[in-house]
Amino acid sequence: MAEGLSLKNITKRFGNFTALNHVSFDIKPGEFVTLLGPSGCGKTTLLRIIAGFLEPDEGEVWFGDQKMNDVPPHKRNTAMCFQSYALFPHKTVYENIRFGLRMRKVPASQHRALVEEAMAMVNLTGLENRKPYELSGGQQQRVALARSVVVRPNILLFDEPLSNLDAKLREKVRVEIRDLQRKLGITAIYVTHDQSEALAISDTIISMNQGAIIQKSDPRTIYDRPVSKFIADFIGTANLVPCTVTRQQGSLFQVQSPYGMLLAEDKDFPHDSGEYYLCIRPEDVRPVLDGEPAGEDNILEGVVKNSIYMGNTLDLFARVQTEPLRASVWKDYHIEEGTRIRFAVPRSKIRILEG
Repeated sequence: MAEGLSLKNITKRFGNFTALNHVSFDIKPGEFVTLLGPSGCGKTTLLRIIAGFLEPDEGEVWFGDQKMNDVPPHKRNTAMCFQSYALFPHKTVYENIRFGLRMRKVPASQHRALVEEAMAMVNLTGLENRKPYELSGGQQQRVALARSVVVRPNILLFDEPLSNLDAKLREKVRVEIRDLQRKLGITAIYVTHDQSEALAISDTIISMNQGAIIQKSDPRTIYDRPVSKFIADFIGTANLVPCTVTRQQGSLFQVQSPYGMLLAEDKDFPHDSGEYYLCIRPEDVRPVLDGEPAGEDNILEGVVKNSIYMGNTLDLFARVQTEPLRASVWKDYHIEEGTRIRFAVPRSKIRILEG
């Protein structure tokens, strides 16, 4: 049965270093939440506190209506998938998956049915007698996943489980993890520093830096409407330049930037004027060909320094006035290096951000 989770003012120190600084958030039952941030931001420390491997110096951990601070790990009904898989090399796939059932003293008569069901969920049927060294990296990760779900935890924890896999296999396995989590309805907390992984797999992303939560939002919101320069820079690719803004009317701002004077419609920006940062995503920049109307879009004129064909897109690295501008455009454009070109940027696609 899925269980909700609440963290209240969690603080953790290691000597003089504060790894977590009054972290609080709520997770709904059955929700898939990703803790995203750079190395050292506190996300793995937070995961270990939820699992019970570490105790917070301050704050409370609640599973549903039960306070868990003094509850040992083996009584929390959580399961964790580790980055290293943590498989027993001398045991078969079957014995590795069965291990959690034995530790929880599930009657032996139920083991085979439960293990076979878990193996079927992760497409391992027929491999029960193999040893971990006889499996591919993706198959080893599926064994670790089956071992976690076979005990039917209320909360499933992932500590960068796909970092040892190549890029194509990561994409495949993360879809399998998401499908399995939805099928079982388990609450999941997933730690990663991979932004694309977080965007692809999550109901909610909690972005962290220096032991604190910077933004908690659904993937589309955190990408399209970041609350700070740090979020915009860390999640995805962004053109970020300093700017001076003045509110014109309602959500319309005049923006003086190294790209020139622009107009931005930003309903989320609370201030009337001041010095901030301008954010433009590369995919929101489009070429304006000769004779093509621009409408109310902002027009930036520059020279293409690099034109890189990526298969699904054409990446353009241009210089507008003295500032670099990156654009990710439709793959069928043929734009050569050295081309002088105009770019259109819709007002509604410009974000104004604090540092």
